[in-house]
Amino acid sequence: MKRLALILLLTGFACSAYSQTKVLDQGEELKYIVYFGFIKLGEVKIKMTKIETDEGKKTCNAIAYIKSYDGVPFVTLNNIFESEMEQNKEQLYSKKFFATEFKNKDIAKTDYRFNYDSNKVKVLKETNNKTERNETISFNKGIRFQDGLSIFYSARMNSFANKNYNIPIFINEAQSSVKYSFNINKDVVSVGAVDYDISVIKIAGVADFTGIFGLTGEFVGWFSDDEYRVPIKAQLNVLIGSITLELASYKKTNWKPPVFKH
Repeated sequence: MKRLALILLLTGFACSAYSQTKVLDQGEELKYIVYFGFIKLGEVKIKMTKIETDEGKKTCNAIAYIKSYDGVPFVTLNNIFESEMEQNKEQLYSKKFFATEFKNKDIAKTDYRFNYDSNKVKVLKETNNKTERNETISFNKGIRFQDGLSIFYSARMNSFANKNYNIPIFINEAQSSVKYSFNINKDVVSVGAVDYDISVIKIAGVADFTGIFGLTGEFVGWFSDDEYRVPIKAQLNVLIGSITLELASYKKTNWKPPVFKH
């Protein structure tokens, strides 16, 4: 019994050794290269553009640019995601989400606006300024949704607890979920942008939805093993198979990837 108590104590200490305070950082800018094997498919740039606090609630705005490289034969992507999130205590969730897709000569836009007081989300979709869908969808009281971009930040916020998560996400104009868990034991990865091994923790999960470029199913990722929890690397399943995202550059206050110590 004493041994069990000691294990629980040490586990609790490991989970709380870091806090969430440095995850959300105005001006943070992360760039990832997307690989299919050794082929570079494109890049993803994610930036936290604004953070404001009012009456104890923090509002965060972020934007992501997802673009395939010219000349890649089986991938054509040019998308922008924008998310307005609210942090209430330790919970981060989506308030507004905007997506823009540039495809051939068309511009498709998606707009979600969540009202958690009335338990409704306003959905607007249009292509070339012509409305295709304009409706209000109800959801159960107490749910707080993630969107296609806020999930990037909420997973980082959740990574300080060694537990299983089942996270509601609103995507494709419908409610879905993503399940994941963390292994807080130290792991190690390497990326081309850094000339040393990086100390990380591992996240593994399953997306119950189909996202951009057919993203679905099992995934695995690695966050920096520090209080910043910067995503370093990820492996995802998409239409063409398994792809890898690697951190290529970063701008973040007082941060560099932590060195893995053998």
